Amino acid sequence: MTYILELIVSIISSIGFALIFSIPKKTLIISGITGGFGWLIYRISLEMTGGVYMSTFVSSFAIAAISEVLAKFLKHPALVFIFPGIINLCPGVYIYRTMTYFISNQSEIAISSLYQAIAIAGSIAFGVLLASSFSTSLRSFRRRPANRTKY
Repeated sequence: MTYILELIVSIISSIGFALIFSIPKKTLIISGITGGFGWLIYRISLEMTGGVYMSTFVSSFAIAAISEVLAKFLKHPALVFIFPGIINLCPGVYIYRTMTYFISNQSEIAISSLYQAIAIAGSIAFGVLLASSFSTSLRSFRRRPANRTKY
């Protein structure tokens, strides 16, 4: 039951951020669903692996891969689907804790929390980068003409 509730909330939040980013109206629902399934993948992989960083990477990779496929079929840039999908994975809690610890003069804990936020942001970036590079290499692989040699 909690997965269904989290899926619905993440779809609504993804649509809200898509409206903020002025995403085309035709793609609002699809970008929201992409964000919802990205969050669902995150929660399932978090239970399976137990690691926030690996779960964030897997989820961002899945969101970017789904977005590349949707971009091909719906004739929109992939970023139209990536931005609303990724926004649910952003490390807002860790950034908030970092600021709170810095204000309360707990520098060691603040730096640790800052490292966690940077690591989560890096895993998001690496997942999107890897999916985008796979998509680009697959596109160029299909267009490459076959070199036939005559023996």
